[in-house]
Amino acid sequence: MKTKIHLALISSILLLSAFSTAWYAQWKIQEDDYVIAFETEKASGKIKGLEGNIVFDPQKPAAAAIDVRVDVNTLATGIWLKNNHAKAEDFFNVEKYPKIHFKSKSVKKAASGYLVDGTLTIKDVSKPVQIPFTFTEKGGSGLFEGTFDINRKDYNLIKNGVGEVVKIAIKLPVTQ
Repeated sequence: MKTKIHLALISSILLLSAFSTAWYAQWKIQEDDYVIAFETEKASGKIKGLEGNIVFDPQKPAAAAIDVRVDVNTLATGIWLKNNHAKAEDFFNVEKYPKIHFKSKSVKKAASGYLVDGTLTIKDVSKPVQIPFTFTEKGGSGLFEGTFDINRKDYNLIKNGVGEVVKIAIKLPVTQ
């Protein structure tokens, strides 16, 4: 009798864990296919080295959790001198702060997609940001796309001559 109860309990736990996996879809970043582009008045480029965790179900956005980082050492403007200036101690200071980090606090449905509220940390400064995005799912793959602006001076990126507003565009293919 105890064996049957234990088997029923184990079966129930396995069944519930299978449903919880379906409810909260864990997405894997397609390492070579994503694009994180930035643009200011006088500089533009891309950044790679994206890693982290993305849990998102388009039917249950409130259950989403996004925690990702990019490697500032991968910053590429297409101009060697600008890359070195951006990575230097008086700007990003990649020796001390090699990663930019984003962690979501909430995700909700919006008129044209979704809106994630979270914290963006650049160097030793953490600020709240809102990122509107869309999500397109096809089978076991999906595509997150979003754009947002930050003011570089809010993050102590003070070097003159590149413009204050940084426009960031993300195109992130994922698989399950």
